[in-house]
Amino acid sequence: MDYAQLLAKHDHPTHWEYPPGFDYEAATARFGKFVAALSAALGEPMTSETGVHIQDASFHSQVFLPLSGGRQGLIRFSNFSDMATVGDGEPVPEPTMAVVLELLARHGYIYVPAALLDTDYTGSNPGVTGIRSWWIRYFDYV
Repeated sequence: MDYAQLLAKHDHPTHWEYPPGFDYEAATARFGKFVAALSAALGEPMTSETGVHIQDASFHSQVFLPLSGGRQGLIRFSNFSDMATVGDGEPVPEPTMAVVLELLARHGYIYVPAALLDTDYTGSNPGVTGIRSWWIRYFDYV
């Protein structure tokens, strides 16, 4: 996968929260199906946020992965294209990550590694306060 091309392809010079024609209801409904499948696959309910809980952002939804010691991993779903990422703040065990990646693919999402998103933003959108990284461009509050 050419991630640089993928990121550049969906960058819009004037729309920073979502692209023209973005179907928010369809995106969040699809997210709900993903969360249900993830809960079933991991055998426990997932905590998630969507709707009014996420505003002024370039992503529409997020789900928290329960990890050992009460920690949580994070999966975010971009408003741009079908991109999803797993935050790199808390390491996700390989067996759990394999389940996540398989379900993302099954639900038609394109997984983008967080390490690639932490690189400098080289696109054309100035954002409201400046976009410093591809993570902010597609997976953060703007």
